[in-house]
Amino acid sequence: MRPALKATEEEYGRLRYEIITLPAPPTLLASVVTLLIATVPESLWGTLSSYEALVAASPISGALVYCIYLITWCMFGALIYHTIRQMRLINRIYTRQTRINLFRMGPLYAFSGLTALMAVGLTVPPYGFMAINQEILYDLRSVGVVFLVTVLAVATFAWPLLGIHRLLVEEKERLLDENSQLLEAQVVELHQRLSSGNLEGMEKLNLAIASLEIEQNALSRIPTWPWQPETVRLLVTALVLPLVLWGAQFVLQFFTGG
Repeated sequence: MRPALKATEEEYGRLRYEIITLPAPPTLLASVVTLLIATVPESLWGTLSSYEALVAASPISGALVYCIYLITWCMFGALIYHTIRQMRLINRIYTRQTRINLFRMGPLYAFSGLTALMAVGLTVPPYGFMAINQEILYDLRSVGVVFLVTVLAVATFAWPLLGIHRLLVEEKERLLDENSQLLEAQVVELHQRLSSGNLEGMEKLNLAIASLEIEQNALSRIPTWPWQPETVRLLVTALVLPLVLWGAQFVLQFFTGG
């Protein structure tokens, strides 16, 4: 990404620090808020009975499992904050500090891998929970939550990249417009020469028109989405394959009475 940045070395160092470092206070706040949102309703509605039964049967094991449960929610809250913060940072870097060059797209693909990892990271807790607790396949609310998280994961991948996509589209349209104007001028000259019967230097004129057509075709083939095709394929596989397997398992159990 560095070759495409308009930032100085000092600005680049600051951006790099922001990307790899989470500020402690808001991260802690996000963890606590997520923990409260997850556990307070369960305490009020009495849905913690399974943990209470586990504690009654084996206090040490029950306490350990419940601690892991709480830590998981804290980590998930930190992950949510990290994801939102990274999305905003990536969008800001792409739209404000990136040098657009359609002929050097490689550096612009840098953040698509990061957003893909963030998207997959969001699905790990619910997908893992569903893999461990097969009974929630029959709980429409739990399935709805997993589906919602999957949609949010797709948004996590795509939203930070929309800004640079828009800039790439604008740059592509600008270059194509310049090409069209030059091509139009050459075609006008061609018509004038044909009308006047002046065919001197037609080889150069034909070569110019052919070159402009080659340029136009090359520009038209340049993609404006800042990711490699294999990145999207891997992301779709990571997000969809578990859902397909669980869906097939649910259908199989339904028809076999399992």
